[in-house]
Amino acid sequence: MTISPLPAFISLILMAACANAAETVTAPDLSTEHTAFVLKLADGRVLRGVQMQGAMVHMGIEGGQIASIKLASIIPDPKDPDILRHEFQVQDAQGTWKPACQPNFYGETWGFPVALPEGHPGREGAITLTCSSGAVGKCVRFGYKPWAKGPHGEDLTPYHAACVHMVRADYAGDGTAHTKNGTDIDVYDRIGIQQSESGNDSKFGFEAGWAPAGAVCVAHTRWSDLITTAQLFERYPRLARKGCDEAIAAAAGALLFNGSKR
Repeated sequence: MTISPLPAFISLILMAACANAAETVTAPDLSTEHTAFVLKLADGRVLRGVQMQGAMVHMGIEGGQIASIKLASIIPDPKDPDILRHEFQVQDAQGTWKPACQPNFYGETWGFPVALPEGHPGREGAITLTCSSGAVGKCVRFGYKPWAKGPHGEDLTPYHAACVHMVRADYAGDGTAHTKNGTDIDVYDRIGIQQSESGNDSKFGFEAGWAPAGAVCVAHTRWSDLITTAQLFERYPRLARKGCDEAIAAAAGALLFNGSKR
């Protein structure tokens, strides 16, 4: 699960030309607040969130080229106003503006910007653009907002990082995904943000416990045609904890847990 077909952003934002202000500003003037762009103009004005609708954001990409992304629309998520749905658009070879994001399960093509710390598995630069179909976006929608606190004051950044590995089935935390689009997983934790929904569904079984660096132990892999459990353990022996379950994973430092079809 990636944020493709957005370009591979590897450098900082270079400039942002805001349609409302009709002027260009340099990188330090553009930042994020939760899932909103914040643009500070030379005259002291600040444009934030939905006020950035219609802006063009120019990103530095591999090879020193510039990619232009239009913020075609920006609206609050009806289920969570803290999340702003940005319709990112890029031009194709014919100059037609088209969605930059691949559709999610519901056919939606929106995304949002977010600031992630150094070392976070979803970080693409000072500002990361994620799609609702990508792991970073999904984990925010699960409730693991990296800017927020948990029910008991927990820093949710580590939970979000663990979630990104979990969604991608990046067991070793080395960036290698072992999943397929549309895969159902049962996500839960011990702080009350997500609870298990599989219940007594015998088709689902405990898969793994997850920490910010990847899985701490694995009971079975999500897709055996991508990698079998035996192959995973041969490649990453540290993941082969005998009798891996929620209790063992928690004792090993897992923050999140998931079930998947056996």
